[in-house]
Amino acid sequence: MLMSAEYKIPRQMFAHGFLTVSGQKMSKSLGNAIDPLALSEQYGVDTLRYFLMREIPFGQDGDFSEDALKQRLNNELNNDLGNLVSRVLTLVEKNFQEVKKCTVDKNLSAQFDLQRINNLVNKLELHNILAEIWHFVNEANKYVNEQKPWESKGERLQQQLYTLLESLRILSIVLSPFIPGTAEKITKQLGIKLGAFKDCKFGSVNSYKVKKGENLFCKIP
Repeated sequence: MLMSAEYKIPRQMFAHGFLTVSGQKMSKSLGNAIDPLALSEQYGVDTLRYFLMREIPFGQDGDFSEDALKQRLNNELNNDLGNLVSRVLTLVEKNFQEVKKCTVDKNLSAQFDLQRINNLVNKLELHNILAEIWHFVNEANKYVNEQKPWESKGERLQQQLYTLLESLRILSIVLSPFIPGTAEKITKQLGIKLGAFKDCKFGSVNSYKVKKGENLFCKIP
């Protein structure tokens, strides 16, 4: 059809799979059709985007479950990412008006693998990209728990917090294609503009003047 209309033929086409609901085929008779607009109003657009891309491999069939959506919202988006941002910014506001550039702690920065993310992007493995990003989210939370910056002082504290702020900045960049609204909220609280993939380098920002805002996500019972 494209050739007959003398349109340029695409080099690559994208198509999603079929969705079932709690293991059943969607149908009007069963009354189990999913309204994405209603779901996005209830849970937020970013939550729905995250769930679909993390839960279902791109191009394959998948199953939608509202309980599974709630679990990913509560555990991954709220507990892992949301609490990380909240903890780091609370520590910064408590101890510094400005966090200046210093040597980044490689104990954390070495856990971020941009090359692996790029490789997964080229393969269109969206669920694995998010899994790799969440590996770093979990490493950042582990760093906070193990390093206990609330017990540090002076230059050591500034190094820990600068490393964590740079981690949040880089996370906002790699998360922006998936949950753009959340990425913008993170950068706004960091007091910076959203960067590009080329900016995923530790030690790029000279100073941070943060302003902690509302929590990124809220738990759903």
